[in-house]
Amino acid sequence: MRSTPLRLAVIGAGVMGANHIERIRESGDCVLAAVCDPDLSRARHAAGGECPVHAGLPELLRRERIDGAIVAAPTAEHRACGVLCAESGVPVLMEKPVAATAADGAALIAVATGRGVPLLVGQHRRHSAYVRRAKEAIDRGEIGRLLCFTALWFVRKPDDYYAVGWRTRLGGGPVLTNLIHEIDLMRHLGGEVDSVYAAAGSPARGLPVEDSVAVTLRLRGGALGSIAASDAAVSPWSYELTTHENPLYARTDQNCYFLLGTAGSLAFPRLTVWRHPGAAGWQHPLSRTELPVDPVDPIAAQLAHFCRVIRGREAPLVPGADGLATLAAAEAVLRSAREGRPIAPAAAG
Repeated sequence: MRSTPLRLAVIGAGVMGANHIERIRESGDCVLAAVCDPDLSRARHAAGGECPVHAGLPELLRRERIDGAIVAAPTAEHRACGVLCAESGVPVLMEKPVAATAADGAALIAVATGRGVPLLVGQHRRHSAYVRRAKEAIDRGEIGRLLCFTALWFVRKPDDYYAVGWRTRLGGGPVLTNLIHEIDLMRHLGGEVDSVYAAAGSPARGLPVEDSVAVTLRLRGGALGSIAASDAAVSPWSYELTTHENPLYARTDQNCYFLLGTAGSLAFPRLTVWRHPGAAGWQHPLSRTELPVDPVDPIAAQLAHFCRVIRGREAPLVPGADGLATLAAAEAVLRSAREGRPIAPAAAG
């Protein structure tokens, strides 16, 4: 017998909130029960007349019966929104980062854990078929022991992107908004981050937040890597452009991550594996293999997972503590860029 659809609320009707609402409408496992945004006209537009809208979360929680909430509000509001939901016994899918600071994230996680309320962090790329296949290849030793990695994320955001006030303030730049995905996936694929050494600046826009950053990372398992990013640079190299998972972005046939091991290397997301078929050595030929994959919509897959977590059928793929470790590594990037020295993430131990 098919279960009754879950009633979900979406908190924040901006770009990501609208993405989640679209996936809820396409799902047979849940329905849109309410939308919350201080801009009621935006909330009404996002709701499309199919559910109540509210300007504030306390009012929504008092008036509506919901089984779960997706928080896509500005980062500075994550802790408050998450705590209100957890205190009301409402499971939460929290858009990344889990909170504005690691301290706020830890406080939110403590409330959710104390109330026994599931808290998932919206690192939706973990649900990508490309990421899952890359993880399988590394875990199975298909490239040997991971030694090094390079991640590239370069896009040219439109000029009006930074017309939204919070994006020009602390936490609104690409490190916490975008690069946190790359940090999370390098953790996921290679292991916990022991230290980071970063440089960041705003050479293109001159805003208080960074527009370009370069990071060196040391992972606990010994692998060394780099992440370079800019949201003001024209390029074909970013996760969005190369995976083709988001139809809003242009498509390229390039790779954005390179993972190198003792027995081979893996280019992502084309999932090209390079190995020596015979004797190893730079004078010997390399073989090239494309790993098969059936692409999925990772945000839709994440929503389906959230519904299963609410029903008690699965544990969170990215629980609060996992999201907190990624946030701590991202904070370490910003701190290293300010102080000009290597920094160990606060949650690394």
